[in-house]
Amino acid sequence: MLKFFTRLEKTRNFVILIFAILMVASLVLFYAPTQSGVQTNLGRSTETVASVSGEKITVGELIRQKESYSRFSQGRGFPSKMILEGLIGTRIVRVEAERLGLTASDAEVAAEIRSQFKPEEGKPFDQKIYEQNVIDQFGSITAYETSVRDDISSKKLDAFLTSGVTVSEEELLTDFQRKNTKFDLSYVAVSSAELAQTLKPTDEELKAYFEKNKASYYISVPQKKIKYIFVNTAKIGEKLPITDAELRAEYDKLPADKKIGGVNGQEIVLRVAKPEFESKVQEKAAELITRLKKDGDSVSEAVFAEVARGFSEDPISAQSGGKLRGPVRENLNKPEDPYQRLIKMKPGDVTEPISYQGRYFILRRGEDVPKSFEDAKKEIEVSLRNRKAYAVAAELAQKIADALKQSKDVQKTAAQFAGEANMNVAEMIKETSYIKPGDDVPNIGTSPQFEEGIASLEKVGDVGEKTPIQNGFAIPTLADRKEPRDAEFDEVKAQILDVVKLDQARTKVEEIAKQIASGAASADALAGAAIAKGMKAKDQKAFIIGSPLGDGPSASTSEALEDAVYAMKSGEVTKTPIKIGDNWYVVGVTKRDDANTADFAKQRSSLLEQMLSKKRTAVFSDYLAATKKRLQDNGSIVIYKEVLAKTDEPEPGSVPANIPAQ
Repeated sequence: MLKFFTRLEKTRNFVILIFAILMVASLVLFYAPTQSGVQTNLGRSTETVASVSGEKITVGELIRQKESYSRFSQGRGFPSKMILEGLIGTRIVRVEAERLGLTASDAEVAAEIRSQFKPEEGKPFDQKIYEQNVIDQFGSITAYETSVRDDISSKKLDAFLTSGVTVSEEELLTDFQRKNTKFDLSYVAVSSAELAQTLKPTDEELKAYFEKNKASYYISVPQKKIKYIFVNTAKIGEKLPITDAELRAEYDKLPADKKIGGVNGQEIVLRVAKPEFESKVQEKAAELITRLKKDGDSVSEAVFAEVARGFSEDPISAQSGGKLRGPVRENLNKPEDPYQRLIKMKPGDVTEPISYQGRYFILRRGEDVPKSFEDAKKEIEVSLRNRKAYAVAAELAQKIADALKQSKDVQKTAAQFAGEANMNVAEMIKETSYIKPGDDVPNIGTSPQFEEGIASLEKVGDVGEKTPIQNGFAIPTLADRKEPRDAEFDEVKAQILDVVKLDQARTKVEEIAKQIASGAASADALAGAAIAKGMKAKDQKAFIIGSPLGDGPSASTSEALEDAVYAMKSGEVTKTPIKIGDNWYVVGVTKRDDANTADFAKQRSSLLEQMLSKKRTAVFSDYLAATKKRLQDNGSIVIYKEVLAKTDEPEPGSVPANIPAQ
C-alpha cells in the first residue's frame, strides 16, 4: 500500500492546484487590495484571462492574487501562469462541488462568517462593523464571501471523496519501521549544474541551438537604448571640505554603543594533536568549564586567569592569564572566527568549548574598549562625507535634469555641469545597449528605479527625471528604440550558452553515475569509485527516511531514493543511480540500525493520523487531476494566452501567444 503514494509523483505538476485550494482559507492572501503602482489598472480589470466550465477568471483577480503572494513572500515574484493554475484549481473545486450538490448554503456561509467575526460577549452581530472590517482587510465584501463559500465547498468535497479512506495495521507498522530505521550512508551526487560549468560548447553548437529554437527568443517588448548623464556621489564627495569641528560634533552625537572600539577578552586553548584524541580534549574542556563556573555563570578575570595559566596550551596567552593580544573588533566578513562571539556576550560570560582549526577555545568576555574621537575620526568622516555628497549630488542632478529638458543636448549639458560634478564630460556621459525590463545594465545592474525612470521615455530625445542608481544619479534620455522582434544571435548568446551547457551536461551525468555505481562493489568502495571519475563521496550519519540527503540548498530526497535505501542492507550500494531533479545519486549503506518495534505503540496514534492525511491528500489530488484532464479534454478549460501575457513582466525567451487556446 505504500506504493499508493507514488501516484502523487504522477501529479507533481498539479500540486499548485492543491496549494491553491488549501490557501482558500487564507483570505488575506487572496483578497487583500492591490497596492502596486505599476499594475493598479490591471488590478481593476474585468477582462477574462481564463474560464472553467463558464466560470470566469479575470485579470484583476489574477493580479490581486499575484501581488498578495508577493507581499506574503517578502517581494518574491511569481509567474502569472503559476498563479493562474491555482485559480483554475479553485474553479474546478467550485464546479465539482456544484455538480455533486456539495455547495455551501447561505446559512453555512453566514455561520462561518459569524465565527470569524465574533462580537464581544453579550453584544449582537453588527453588520456595518462587519462590512467595514471586511473592506479594510480584504478589499471586497463579495470577494470575501465568495472565498468563504469556496472554502466550505472545498471541505465538503474533500470529506465526500475521502470519507472511506482507511489505514491497515500492517501499513502502520511498515510506516513505523521506515521512519525509525537509521542509516549511515556514503553517497555521490553527480550534478548537471556542476558538470555544466566545465563544458565549453562551440559557437557552431550555440548557433545550431539558436536556429532550432529561434521562436523561443522572440523579444516581446520594445528595447530602449539609453544615453544618460551620470553624477557620481564619490567624485562630488572628494571636493567637499570637512572640518574637525564637524567631525567632533558628529562624534558627540554618537550613541554609547557606537563609541565602543571593541572588547577585551581571555582565552584557554586546548590542542587536538590527533583526531583520535578529540574526545579526551572535549572531556578536559568540559571539566575546565565546570571549574570556571563553580561560583556562578559569571567568571571573574582573576579566576579565569588562574585556570588559563595552569591549563592553556597557548604559551603566550597562558603567561598573561589568557589575555588576548588586543581588543576584539566586529568583523562581519569572518563570522566563523571564534573571537567574534565575544562581541555579543556580556562581561564575565564564558563560552562553551569551541572547536576551530584543530583546537578547542574557551573564551571569556572582558570589558568594553572605548572608541576615542581619534579612533572614530576616519570612520565618521567617511559617513559624513557620503551623506553630504549624496545631498549635493541629488541637488546637482536635479539642475542637470532641468537644463537637459530645455536644451535636449546631452554633450552640452554635461559640459556645463562637469566642474560642479568634479568629473570630465567623458565620465559623465554613459550609454546602454538595447535593454528591456529585467536586463542587467553595465554600471547599474538590475535596477527597478532605473527601469521606472526610463519607462515613460517613448520618443527618441525624451528626457527622464533624475534617477538614483548605483554610486549616484542618472538623468536618462532615449537614444534609440527597437520594436518587438526576433532576437539576434549575439543578443542572446550568453543565455544560450548556459542552456546548451546544461543540456550537454544532462546527457552525460547519468552515464558518469552509472560508471561510479558499477565501479563500487560495496559501500566502502564507493569513495574510490567516485575518485576514479574525479568526484568525491560524502557521508551522512543517522539518515532517516523522509529527511533530506545532503546539506544546504542542494539537499533533497525522493520516494525512489528512500525506497532504495530502505531496501538495502549494510554494505550494499544502489547499482542503478537515482535521479532527483538534475542530479543523479549513487548511495551506499555503511550501517543500518533497524527500528525497535517495542516503541510502535507509543507512536501508533500519530502515525495513523499522518497516514490518513497523506492518503486523503493523494485521493483528493488524484481526483482533481483527473477532473482537470477531463475538463481540458472536452474544452471546458480555456486560457486566453494573449491576455495572460500582459500580466507578466516579460522574461528572456518569452513568446507572445495569439489565442484563445485550450
